[in-house]
Amino acid sequence: MNSIYLCPICQSDLMVHEESKGLHCENKHHFDKNEQGYWLFGQVKKPKIDSRAVMRAKRYVLESGIYVPLAQKMAEMISHLPQFSAGKSLSQLDYDCGEGYFLRTVKDILTEQQPDTAVEQTGISEAENAIFAAAKSQSGPTYIVSNLKHLPIKDESFDLVTLIDKQLKGKELTRVLKQDGILLQVAAGPRHLWQIREFIYPDLTEKPVSHNLPKELELVQSERLSIKVSVSGEQAIALLEMTPYAWRANDNTRHHIQQAKFESLEIDFVINLMTRK
Repeated sequence: MNSIYLCPICQSDLMVHEESKGLHCENKHHFDKNEQGYWLFGQVKKPKIDSRAVMRAKRYVLESGIYVPLAQKMAEMISHLPQFSAGKSLSQLDYDCGEGYFLRTVKDILTEQQPDTAVEQTGISEAENAIFAAAKSQSGPTYIVSNLKHLPIKDESFDLVTLIDKQLKGKELTRVLKQDGILLQVAAGPRHLWQIREFIYPDLTEKPVSHNLPKELELVQSERLSIKVSVSGEQAIALLEMTPYAWRANDNTRHHIQQAKFESLEIDFVINLMTRK
């Protein structure tokens, strides 16, 4: 039986072995899901992985519920897609999925709203420690450790590809998206974590929203989610660790952030729905 996967060694089609449920190609390369519940399709020499401290920080922030409104907004936008309707099965790939928080949370919301619609989820990442945590938290999705620059997935395999707080680079996500599929990208808005960033950038100025879409994609819908939350200094440090500018905060700056109380911290995201041209 055929699968949607490509052999990461020779790029041939991977087929499902009926008895073992493992995957194999015509060149006799074989892959089995490991005891931890995920597929290991290969590792890069220098994978983009989070340290244990950053992993703990992310888990602390996500479990606090700060990003539940974002998951709810994503679920709302997905629920209005023509691909998502009663009786249908929606296939989703979450690119660089981390420990799977948004896969779990968005699916729970969608299932509650439309229990008759199935969502077949796949999460992929280079970070085996994150995939290990994801598979441990939820057994439903298919979790894969793989090189992200060359996805071991056939062309036009998914109805929905999600990219959360990551840059959209290259053509791989467009390649694995079905012709009428949707790419949902969540990007930090101009005022995201503004009150924390003020500690790092004294002359911080707000910049307009810029989409900068690849030429292969067309913008279908854009929504901005802006909320204010109350967080402690410890939570603020954890949020800082999830950003690309965390390295700019020296020990002194981190100390001031940790001692502060943020009564109205701005959480600002831009959510774009795109389709292939």
